[in-house]
Amino acid sequence: MNESEPFSAACAKLLHEKMRRKLTFAEIAQYLKHDEVWTAALFYGRATPTHKDIRLLAELLSLSVETLEEDFCSAGPPVRDVGHVGRDPIVGPLRDTLALYAPAIRSVVVENMGDGAISAPHTKVHVERVENGRSSDIRIVLESKYVQYQSW
Repeated sequence: MNESEPFSAACAKLLHEKMRRKLTFAEIAQYLKHDEVWTAALFYGRATPTHKDIRLLAELLSLSVETLEEDFCSAGPPVRDVGHVGRDPIVGPLRDTLALYAPAIRSVVVENMGDGAISAPHTKVHVERVENGRSSDIRIVLESKYVQYQSW
């Protein structure tokens, strides 16, 4: 994927077929036996599918397994740069919230877990809708491996 092409051929095909078939990420994730956030990340070029994932996607979306495999291979590794996200109405406030509460979150984590680091490659993200009577809220759960710093 390069700057002039927003999505790889694989991602473009997956997103097109998802919209055309009116499927949700939750429905596709259930078919793949993955979490819906991971599945969405795959569709946006942020995760790597296994051969089994490609086969299942091809089956679900009536695509050629061979072409989809070639498309994923030619796309290169998944995008890991999280640099500029702009003022997206979901990502922006999420980033701002993390920045605002980062010192407090860090202090509570260190008090409870000891001094260490969160492993981004081991992070799982779950998104849930929370009904509160008058409106809907959102719960975002981040679950990750925590590695304590060593003393020597």
